[in-house]
Order: sequence, then C-alpha cells, then structure tokens
Amino acid sequence: MDVCWERKKNKNGTNGSGFNLVAVLVGNYQKEASAKGNFTRQLGTIGEKFLDSKARDMRAFHQGLFWLHVDKKLNHLSLSSQEREKIELKISKTVPRPGQDWALWSVTCIPRYDP
Repeated sequence: MDVCWERKKNKNGTNGSGFNLVAVLVGNYQKEASAKGNFTRQLGTIGEKFLDSKARDMRAFHQGLFWLHVDKKLNHLSLSSQEREKIELKISKTVPRPGQDWALWSVTCIPRYDP
C-alpha cells in the first residue's frame, strides 16, 4: 500500500481560491484467484493554507482535524501495525501530527504566531 496526494481546487472559499490536499491510500487486494484488483481510499483532506499558516495553533487545530479523519479511516482497515506505521509516517511528512493539546485552539482562539 502507498499514500498518494491529490491537489484539488477548493470549492468552498470566500473567493473560490486555494487548494486542498487529499491523502489517498492506494493498494491492491487479492481474496481469491479470480478477485484481484486495485483500490483507493480517501483518508483525509486539508486546506493547503493550513499547512503554511504562521498562526501555529490554528495550523495545529486543522492538522488535528485531518488526523482524526485519517485515524478513523485507518482503524476500519485490517492493517498490521508495521503497515499502519509506514502509512502514518508517509502522511506525516506532508501533514505533521500535532501535539496532544491541538483541540484547545477551538476553545481559546488565542492567536500565537511563528516568527
């Protein structure tokens, strides 16, 4: 299995600009000799602007939401721990997993900016 990234134009913007990155799991399955094929599964979507934002808590919040979706989708697959770790590592190179307190931004909304 491998993770590919799709870049899609954002349809839900105030001015319709911007792009989303979509993590897609690509693999193949073989249950029986006659049942072979490839599959793709969308794992999560994040706006590119949330990867480059200097507002670190907002960036972490949106990355956390992304990882909630990815974890939920991966939990439904029958993956070995090694395979899951490999997939998560590949995804985290593009969208880092935030710290444990990422969800606090939605409560406090105190902006903190990176230099």
